Amino acid sequence: MMSSGENVVKEEGLVVQHKMPAFFTRFLDTRTRISIWSGIALFLGICGLLLVVSGLGLASDRLLKLGCVNVIAGLGVGLFCGSTGILSLGHVAFFGVGAYVSAWFTIPPALKSLLLPHMPDFILAAHWPLIFALVPAILATTILGVLTGFIMQRLRDTSAVIASFGFLVIFYLLFIGLKPLTNGKSALYGMPGGDVTWPLILGSVIVTLVIAYAAKSSVTGRNAEAMRDDEPAARSVGIVSEWPILVLWIISAAIMGLAGGLFSHAIGIASPSGFYLEKTFALIVLIIVGGYRSLTGCVIGAVFVTFAEELFKNIEEYLGGFAGQEFLFGIEFPQVFGLTALSFSLMILLVLYYRPEGIAGYREMAAARWFRKMLGKWYGKVPQSLFEASYRVPEKAILRTEKLHKSYGSLCAMECADIEVRAGQIVGLIGPNGAGKSTFINVITGNLFATSGEIILNGETATYWSAAKLAKSGLGRTFQNIRVFSSLTTLENVIVAVNVAQPGLSHLEAEMTALSWLNTLGLADQAEVLADGLAYGDQRRLEIARALALHPHFLLLDEPAAGMNNSETESLTALLRDVVKRVGCGILLVEHDLPMVMSLCDSIYVFNKGEQIASGTPVEVRANPVVIEAYIGEETSEA
Repeated sequence: MMSSGENVVKEEGLVVQHKMPAFFTRFLDTRTRISIWSGIALFLGICGLLLVVSGLGLASDRLLKLGCVNVIAGLGVGLFCGSTGILSLGHVAFFGVGAYVSAWFTIPPALKSLLLPHMPDFILAAHWPLIFALVPAILATTILGVLTGFIMQRLRDTSAVIASFGFLVIFYLLFIGLKPLTNGKSALYGMPGGDVTWPLILGSVIVTLVIAYAAKSSVTGRNAEAMRDDEPAARSVGIVSEWPILVLWIISAAIMGLAGGLFSHAIGIASPSGFYLEKTFALIVLIIVGGYRSLTGCVIGAVFVTFAEELFKNIEEYLGGFAGQEFLFGIEFPQVFGLTALSFSLMILLVLYYRPEGIAGYREMAAARWFRKMLGKWYGKVPQSLFEASYRVPEKAILRTEKLHKSYGSLCAMECADIEVRAGQIVGLIGPNGAGKSTFINVITGNLFATSGEIILNGETATYWSAAKLAKSGLGRTFQNIRVFSSLTTLENVIVAVNVAQPGLSHLEAEMTALSWLNTLGLADQAEVLADGLAYGDQRRLEIARALALHPHFLLLDEPAAGMNNSETESLTALLRDVVKRVGCGILLVEHDLPMVMSLCDSIYVFNKGEQIASGTPVEVRANPVVIEAYIGEETSEA
């Protein structure tokens, strides 16, 4: 597909060349550039902070190393929680497993035979440097991530939070109960703290930043964020919702294993109490205060929590020295305890109230305008697309339903729906509110399953296909209530669909293809605007652009003109005509704007109270007395 200095994109008969350096073409799309620059800036910032704090003697070497470990742990938790929107309370379990497994291979054999006499001989005899002991620790947490991930991928919202907390409790009890492996409540000690060198610490930070940002900038990372914003919309563009959750859960588990191994050796002990509620709470504070949706926020939160925790502990210790002393009218100064937890709790409440997106906000550092301006030409810029987005639908493509029925118990929402849409046709579906139109759209797009009847797509029975499979097989849709991926940019909303339709494209090719679709829909100048910042009409256009990027044979539009003024409606009408002419797709249009439907559609179906009461050309439907009585009315029919 590519040669030196040029990139060739094939679009079903259309071949277009983009002249640019091959390396730039293959790798540096906007999301990748943001990830690279954010990672570099964060690492340099960490190094600079370490030099300043260490040079001024403001913190001990041990505290600075623990701060770096917190950065690694924060990236692990933040990658999963921020990308999926699922709050995990169980990641400290992987942290603990990494600590214990690495300790098995680094504790001196003589001490190990006393603490863990029942371990296998090869572990009892092992005395590895920490850098090698981290390998089995990461491997163990990765395996556990796979096993637990198959459960987590099926859960959402409250059930996912409860399940992750269940993992935490289970592993805490295992840490206590499996005394032959962990020494139980007595803990493990004797780990060589000298192995936690600065080259190892900083090297681990670099590796974690690379892995975390690579995962975030990948197709899987973007799909997870799309699913986090709106799962039904993500399924409608072909995303299989479980896969991104599983992949990010496994990667984050491996990162936590690395952090746990470094942590136990930095403090010289591995105790069950160190891998339970207190550490879990600290991680929650970290991602909430910093900003859990961005890795930048997780790093900032880790640095903040490290120093704040040390400060609060020192204050608590200082105040504890006054315990029992009289300080006011014979009242003794109380014993101070729990100051750190109390302070962090208040901090969470204040952040959630005043700045719920956290200190760093929802976007990465390098996405900020000031950062781009500071780097200037070094930041890089994606070249404008040189081709017009297009594809061609086979003329024989056909979508039809036969006696399609949907009921909820004794309530019938839709029955005997027989509709046919061919390539190149615009077919209308009208009826009063509650007639079953949206139910019909949801059934044929896989968001609901029919009670009986059949859906036939290009000769194949698709009645019980999932929404993702239908999207990949030729059905694109918009929603009655706008569903865009609000925290992604306008451009990334369309890239999500491009990656599904054309998985072989490089990152930059996918971005340029998406930009071409935005240009077709008149949104190219707002490519970098967050989707929820678009005007209402532009969000409607974005939904259509995203659907078209799937290369659908049929486009199902659920009230696309709702909320538009006359000029916007006229523009949309012209756009839909142009789309059909350009690509030859069929359109099923559900709409209450009767003048638009009558002027635009080749044929019309009418629903009322869940039943299909009429069909025909616009002239026939307008004159049908049953339709006039049920929906159109005398004045509209005469007009």
